This record gives sequence, structure tokens and C-alpha cells, in this order.
Amino acid sequence: MKKTVYLLLVLMAVTVSCDKIETEIAKDHVESEKNGTMENSDTLFYKGTLTANASSGDCITPDTRISLNYTDKTDSVSISIYKAKLANGMPAMDIVIPGISIRKEGEITVMTASSSIPLAMGGQPFPRYTVTHFSGNMESDSILFSLLFGSTSTMYGGKATH
Repeated sequence: MKKTVYLLLVLMAVTVSCDKIETEIAKDHVESEKNGTMENSDTLFYKGTLTANASSGDCITPDTRISLNYTDKTDSVSISIYKAKLANGMPAMDIVIPGISIRKEGEITVMTASSSIPLAMGGQPFPRYTVTHFSGNMESDSILFSLLFGSTSTMYGGKATH
């Protein structure tokens, strides 16, 4: 009887340990993706400076990470901006800008969008901050783009992370 009880306790401990390890691996996977350390052929990661010209003054966020996520279409990407701040005093949040058109012009990749409703806070649409006037380019390991989030003029410049 004692052996059975000990065996059940050991089995329960192993099961709990495995669940905890799998949970930690999943958390590490998500966190490393957000930090730009995941290697994925459909995603490019950059680190740079996000500058938003809000009514409260310029909000400059250095070391902002972004990712370009290629869609099923070869001429479109979505851009994820991690821990973005668009105004002083605003909490940082992850923002996704879907539907950015891309095209090659020699060595440069040109990015444009006339209008895109960004997603934030778990994928919720934010039409009040509709992205307009999006234009930018990628060349070698650099990216530079500008846009309006609603009426907030915003610019990002960064370098690819490996």
C-alpha cells in the first residue's frame, strides 16, 4: 500500500513538472518572438526608434522592436510594433498594422498603405487610430517608415536583428 501511495505521489510530481516545463517553453517562445529572436522565414525583425508627434509633445521610444509578417499574398505584409507608445503618459501596447502593400524597386522594397485599421489589446480593431499616409522602404538591413495614427504623425527607423 505504501509503495502504491509513493508511486502515485511521484507520478503526480512528474506530471506537474512536465506541465510546468511545457508552459515555460510556450512562454519563452512567445517572449522570444516579441523580442525579435525567433527565426522564421516569413517574419523579419527590426529594432529602432519610434517617434510620435502627439498633442502632448514628441514621444520618442528608443529600442522599439517591430516585425514584418508576410501574408499569403506576396505583395502584402502586416507590421507588429511591440510596446509602442504614441503619446507621453500613454501605456505601451503591441499594435499590428495589417495590409501594407510592398513592391521591389531595384534593391529597395517600397511599402505603402492608404488606410488600415490597426489592431491592439489582443487583436481589437482601433478605427479611431486608423493608419493613413503610410509610406516607407526597406533597404539592405534598414527600415524606415512614416504614417498617421489617426491625427498623430509617427515615424520609425530601425535595423534588422539577427
